[in-house]
Amino acid sequence: MVNRSYRIGYNFERRVIKHLEDQGYFVIRSGKSKFPDLVAIRRAKLDSVCPSVIIVECKVNKYLSAEEKQKALEILEKTSIPLTVYWRDGRKLKSYVAYLSL
Repeated sequence: MVNRSYRIGYNFERRVIKHLEDQGYFVIRSGKSKFPDLVAIRRAKLDSVCPSVIIVECKVNKYLSAEEKQKALEILEKTSIPLTVYWRDGRKLKSYVAYLSL
């Protein structure tokens, strides 16, 4: 049996996955609380060759820890893809892009 905090986080991730799939993304989930939580890929638009890729971290409380910020910066430096953070505001699903300085 998993603890309550893990279950809350997992259920929130499932909600974000459904939201992204509804927008046309194919979503890959990292298991066992690995960073980042999700990688979402959408087919390229007609005028673009590259597919749309977002890297997602789901946070119930909105904030990234110092370690998560460091990992997000490493991903940004290696891939030029910024981290998108999804969080909940009451019952609403919100997101922001964590632009960290290089």
